[in-house]
Amino acid sequence: MGRKRSILAVLMSAALLTGVIGGLPDAGAGKKKKKRVERTAEAQYVGFSGFRGAVEGACDSPPVGCVSIPIEPGEKFVSIEVADNAGQPVWASVYVYGYSDASSAHEHVCGASDGPFSIGPGVTDLVVTLTQTTGGATSPCMGPSTAGTVSATFSNRP
Repeated sequence: MGRKRSILAVLMSAALLTGVIGGLPDAGAGKKKKKRVERTAEAQYVGFSGFRGAVEGACDSPPVGCVSIPIEPGEKFVSIEVADNAGQPVWASVYVYGYSDASSAHEHVCGASDGPFSIGPGVTDLVVTLTQTTGGATSPCMGPSTAGTVSATFSNRP
C-alpha cells in the first residue's frame, strides 16, 4: 500500500507541476515585432555633379548636382527614387555609409533603387549626387540629369 501511495503522490505532483508550468505566460507571447515606420522626404536638385565612370561628383553646393537629406533617429533603411524633369532615368550616387567627399563608399541607382539600402551606423545625413553618364553607361539610364526631385523613403525595417 505504501508503494501505491508513493506512485500516486508522484503522479499527482507531476500533474500539478505540469498545470502550474502550463499556466505560466509564454516569455515570447507578449513581445510584438516593431511596426514598420516610414517617412518620405523630398529634395530638389539642379544639374549634375561629375561623370559616372570618370569622376564622381562632390556635393559642395546643394541643390547643384546633389541633395542632402537629414536622417532621423531610428531610421535604418532607405529607398531612393529620382524623378528628373527631362523624363529619363538618371544615375545617382547614394551615400548611405556616410559622406566626407566624392570618394566615400556609396551605392548607385538608375532612376530608383531596387530595394532599401541599409544605412550605416552613425550616418546623420543622406547625400545623393546626380552624375552625368559617360560612354560606358548602359541603357536605360543614359539620360543626363537636368533638374528634378530626389525622394527618399526611410524606414526602421527593410
